[in-house]
Amino acid sequence: MARLKTEAIVLKRTDLGESDRLITLLSKDYGKFKAIAKGARRSKRRFSGCLELFSQVRVQYVDRGRSLHRLEEAVLVDSHEPLKTDLIAIAHAGYVTELAAAFLGESDEAAATYQFLVETLSVLDQGPMQTTDLRRYELSVLRLAGFAPQFDACLDCDASQSPDWHFDIDQSGVLCNDCISSAYLVKITAPVRRFLSDLQSGQTSLSKIDPACQSQARDLLAKIIDRHLGKPLKSREFLRQLAQKK
Repeated sequence: MARLKTEAIVLKRTDLGESDRLITLLSKDYGKFKAIAKGARRSKRRFSGCLELFSQVRVQYVDRGRSLHRLEEAVLVDSHEPLKTDLIAIAHAGYVTELAAAFLGESDEAAATYQFLVETLSVLDQGPMQTTDLRRYELSVLRLAGFAPQFDACLDCDASQSPDWHFDIDQSGVLCNDCISSAYLVKITAPVRRFLSDLQSGQTSLSKIDPACQSQARDLLAKIIDRHLGKPLKSREFLRQLAQKK
């Protein structure tokens, strides 16, 4: 059994028995994995303050193959305490971590996703993300997972102009009015198609988009993500509840 060291983000923790914890980590070098932290609930010294949600840590663990790994040591790199003082920032952190991890299997290569998540949590230390930044994050995760949708032109005829557009969920791209079929389609407006295309291309100076278009872009990306994952993300419901309270 090998002893491995890596940096990681704490994604989830679950109590086991009277003294242990099961920790889910997204690591820089070994992807996503689970490890048992023996005595983590009882000891005030071992893992003290290191295994909180969203914490960035340096860990040493025993790789036990197909069995649960054993966490031996954790040293705190960044607790991301500032974001934990704001309920909306906490909700955003829960969403971005769940989304990043959802596209990864156990031990999948995840260096780029890990670095992107580290940078995003650092942004959240400054406060909640703007709506546009959440959409940009979703598009970036889809790209990193190899599922980047096509918004820049029609899938069939390559047209870049149309009064309205339809997004083909199965083909993960837009169709103009002249090329719509009987596939699983979601109708979107031209401003929404342009907004998502600009976000995906990395444009930093975006034209203003009204709340209705923002809502349509949010709902479309949720459908795309859920289609790939086969289920909705739990953290999205918390975001929806917070939005209703505003």
